[in-house]
Amino acid sequence: MRSPRVFIAEDDDGVLDLVRVRLELAGYSTSFARDGVAAASGILNELPDAVILDIGLPLRSGFEVLQEIRANVRAQDIPVLMLTARHESSDVQKALSLGAQDYLAKPFDDKKLLVRIGRLVQMRARLGHQPTQTTYQV
Repeated sequence: MRSPRVFIAEDDDGVLDLVRVRLELAGYSTSFARDGVAAASGILNELPDAVILDIGLPLRSGFEVLQEIRANVRAQDIPVLMLTARHESSDVQKALSLGAQDYLAKPFDDKKLLVRIGRLVQMRARLGHQPTQTTYQV
């Protein structure tokens, strides 16, 4: 069975490296993009098990990427965690109304991130998508 794949859309290199390394150490495969156009393309091509999506991406916002994912029948059930510096309740409400399953504000606890991603990957597995990996290192 292959490792669950998480797509990370993040333009801050430090945050991207931290998230990517932490996920890989926990047994996930990762891929990433640093802007919204590349993120939408990568997500729709790869159809990952979960997505971590920043709102403030260049070229296309995370909100726009989320709308594109939800409009695509092949990708509409991919769980999305918004990971962003934006703390306003209106941003949280907008993300959830557009179809994000979770929202985590920066700065974040990496253990909390792993728990939430594990939950999203399991959610996708329950919909019949493989792989399912039941143990994650935290």
